[in-house]
Parts: sequence; C-alpha cells; structure tokens
Amino acid sequence: MADCPENLVRELREIIERQQQELQMHRTELEQTNAGLLALHAEVERQRQRSAFLDEVSRTVSASLRGREVAEALVQLVQREGVATSAAVWILDDDRRLHREPDPGEPDPEVRRVVATRRPVTDEKRMLAPLSVGPNLLGVLELCRDEPGFGEDDIPFVSAVAARSAVGLRNAGEYERERELAERLQLAMLPTLDTPPDLRLCARYLPAARGVNVGGDWFDAFTRPDGTIVLTVGDVTGHGLEAAVIMGKLQNVLRAYATEGHGPAETLRLTHGLLRGWHSSLLATAVVIDLELSTGRVRWANAGHLPVFVAGTDGRVRALDEPNAPLMGVPFTFGIQEYEADLKPGETVLMYTDGLVERRAQSIDTGMERLADVFASAAGDPTDEAGDRILDEMLGSAEHDDDVCLLLCHWAEDGAD
Repeated sequence: MADCPENLVRELREIIERQQQELQMHRTELEQTNAGLLALHAEVERQRQRSAFLDEVSRTVSASLRGREVAEALVQLVQREGVATSAAVWILDDDRRLHREPDPGEPDPEVRRVVATRRPVTDEKRMLAPLSVGPNLLGVLELCRDEPGFGEDDIPFVSAVAARSAVGLRNAGEYERERELAERLQLAMLPTLDTPPDLRLCARYLPAARGVNVGGDWFDAFTRPDGTIVLTVGDVTGHGLEAAVIMGKLQNVLRAYATEGHGPAETLRLTHGLLRGWHSSLLATAVVIDLELSTGRVRWANAGHLPVFVAGTDGRVRALDEPNAPLMGVPFTFGIQEYEADLKPGETVLMYTDGLVERRAQSIDTGMERLADVFASAAGDPTDEAGDRILDEMLGSAEHDDDVCLLLCHWAEDGAD
C-alpha cells in the first residue's frame, strides 16, 4: 500500500507526457495547416492578380487598330505592372521579316528559334513566347527581367499574355489591310475634274487617319454637253470597303443622270431610287449644283448634306441653306426641292463633307461657323492655296476620325489669271 502514491504519480506523469506529445503533434499539424492555407491564399491571390492582368492585356490590345500602337501599349503595360523590366514585340510582316517594336532591332537566333518552332524559349533573365492565333504566327513577345528571374512556372502565364496580345495584333492587321484596300479603291475612283478654264477648281480628299473609316466621301465636277457645269459632293454612311464600293457606284450614277440633262433634284431622286434597289443598308447624302456661266444662274438640290458656302467678292460668306430632302436610300419615296441663286464672277463656291466640321468635343454648328470664318479669310487666295489653307486651319495636326472631302470652285473675273 505504501507504493500506491508513487504508482499514481508515475501514471500521472505518463498521462501528462502523452498529452504533451499529442498537443505538440496537434500544434505541428495546425502550423502545417496554417502554412498550407497561407500558401494557398498566396497562390489564389497570385492567380487572381494574373487573371486581372490578362484582362487588362485584352483591354489594352483592343484599344487601337494600329499594330505599332498595340505593341507600344503592350510594352508599356508589362513594364508598368512589373511583369518585365523591359519588353519588345517582334512583328512578322507579309514577307516573313521581323520588325521590333517599339524600338528597332535585329532578331537574334533565339527569336528566330521561336518563329521556327512556335514554342516558348526561356532562361533566367529572358522569355520569348510566340504570338499566335490559331495556325497563324504573328510574331514573338519578348520579356526581360532583372530580379527575380523567370522560371518554368512562368511559361504558362507569359504564353497566355502572348495569346491575348496576338488577338489584338491580328485585329489591327486585318483593319489596316482593309483600310489600305478601301483607300486605294476610293482614290482610284475619284474623278479627273473637267471644267472650263475660267473656273478654278481645287479638290481635296483625305482618308480618315484611324481605323478603316475610309470609304464614303466623293466629289465630282464636269461640263455637260449643253455647257452647264455640274458640281457634286457626297458621303456614304458607314465606312470600310462596302462604303467605298457604294461610293463609286453613286458617283458614276450621279454623273450619268446629270449628263443626260436631268436637273439637280431629278438627279438625286433617280439616284435615291437606284440606291434603294441595291438593298444596301448604307445611306448617302449628296448636294448637286448646276452652274450656267452664260447667266450665272445656280440651281441646286440637297439630300441630307451640309449647306454649300459661297464667298462673295467683298469677302462675305453666305450659305445656300434651304430645307433639305432626306438621305438617299431611306426606305420610302420623297420629293426633292430645287432652289436657284445667282453666282457672279470673282465668287467662290465651297462644298465639303462632314469630316471637315464635325468634332467630338464641339457641336456641328460651331464647326460650321468656324469653317465660314476660315473660308472668308482664305477665299481671296489662289484656289489651290485656299483649299490647303482651309484644311490646315480646320484640321490642324490632329488625326481626324473621318474622311474629309473638299471641293472649291472659283469663277475667275474677266482677265484674271
């Protein structure tokens, strides 16, 4: 019986030791679990950040329709967000040549290796990933990093960045090719002006500086067999290749109807009916002027177009601004009113399209008032100089988002050069 307290103490110690061991084991498991949760949380946050960055890449490369601007924006983004210390985009042109953006350079063997294999290439400080959309290789994305370097686990992320970037580059390339085709088509269809020597003409056409907005504007000036001078300017709604094709058709149709002897209103009415028959979704505005030099009588009709300006010999500008007919191509018939005015030797007529006066930051009325002021100050210049001056003062050096078409017709006074 004397040993009972000692046995009890020993058993108690064993129990305490087991509990301490179990407690330590649970503490270790808890620490491991916490570490795992922290690591999981860090990985989730890392993936969240990468996903957000990929979304930002998609937005960035979709903000422009120019390949160079897409490349510049992408490089700025990856550097700003710390994805790379420096970056470049190698763009593959139609002749399979590589061009480095935004700064020029010559491709090294590693870049060419990516082009040949279409597989990423990486080392500690540099990673190269193909820019591909489906079977089409557009170039190579180059990322360079100081610290920390790139690892194998970075390859899927950089490849995803390259894949989204490639979509933006492909879209920009397609838009640029369509823009070039539409611009070449439109320039080929613009007419050679044919009027008497005592009329000084200046015609200018500027395609939109961005996207594929080229396509819809036209001008024409010719002498009818009866001696009447016909002047016309028009604009097809919409942009791109379809607008350029419709523009070419309308220009020829208007000339044909006017050459047959139809007046401005009848010419527009017949053209409207023909456009409706083409089942195109595009509409068109146009203004047609008939000028008889023997009398100075001007007849005009306007289908949804901006008013014509006339600068007098005193420098004052007046507008041939009467109620217009609707746009040609709308799904109903309508009457077109024809108006008359007088033109005198020494006066100048200005016809134009809305790209000259419309701006996102101002009303079209403000643009019209400004154009009238610029025209008043330029009308006394030689015709070509006046046209260039109007374009320069109205557009400046800023890139314009729409086509601009301008037609100046100056009736020289007797004995004028």
